[in-house]
Amino acid sequence: MTILNNTSDGLHPELIVLFRTVAYLGKVNADDLLQICFPDIISDTSTPTRLRGALLRWTQLGLFTEKDNCISLDDRFAKSKKEDLDSFTAKLPTFCRSLILEEKNAFPFWGESAAPAGDFVRGITWLLAQDLYMLPTTWSGGAENHEKVQITGDKKIVQNDTRWTNLRFWARYLGFASGDSASFQIDPTVAIRDELPLIFGTQHELSANDFLTALSTQLPIFDKGVYRSEIESNLNTTTWRKPSDGHLSISLSFALRRLDLNGEIKLKGRADAGSSLRLTGRMYRTWIGFESVVWNGVHA
Repeated sequence: MTILNNTSDGLHPELIVLFRTVAYLGKVNADDLLQICFPDIISDTSTPTRLRGALLRWTQLGLFTEKDNCISLDDRFAKSKKEDLDSFTAKLPTFCRSLILEEKNAFPFWGESAAPAGDFVRGITWLLAQDLYMLPTTWSGGAENHEKVQITGDKKIVQNDTRWTNLRFWARYLGFASGDSASFQIDPTVAIRDELPLIFGTQHELSANDFLTALSTQLPIFDKGVYRSEIESNLNTTTWRKPSDGHLSISLSFALRRLDLNGEIKLKGRADAGSSLRLTGRMYRTWIGFESVVWNGVHA
């Protein structure tokens, strides 16, 4: 089973209903949990399979724990007594990102021995390495061709239309993309925004390179991250264009520029001369350079 196999493992709607139920009850018998989430009066026979698969997969990934056939949330994700259920549910994408990107869940992401979340990590890392302005929204005859010409050897990234659809579905929920099926766009703004407290810690300003190091450690699917490096090392550089030296990828540049324009961060030192890092825009043109990143939000 894999995250991108929605028949076996479900998608985030199944996960959300399981998560909310367990968070509300605290601890619940596994069979009772499925019955609560899927009463007998509902006739869609595919839903129980997806619910069971989602429960199994996310227990394996570490969101839920099971003891004596009772399900509870892992201690890392415990709900405080004062926290309302809706606010707590809003944290679920962040919980999921942290679990999916754990090394034991993400790597290796090639072949039959791939980790439980290896298929998603492989796919989203590849998407974030693309030119977001040129990547097709469809699989057949579109993104499929990109994969065929970019990947080296006999490795596969997305593989088929079903996994492409589910990859985009999860990418939007986890903050790495926006738009609907027809207007899908790689856009990791939300994911990066959610991680800013951990990236900055107790600091208000980081050098450009320290910011990138912290970001790629927290989310290793971005530039310089270990998962990103693994994907890039398997891409054909005659058909995939790597950012110029000192430049960030187009997808990361897009997100940082959005956060900067929204006033959520400030990219300081924009003069081209001497800038530590540069954003890459459309057609791989240099956007702006910056020496440091300032954040005035709530610190960890």
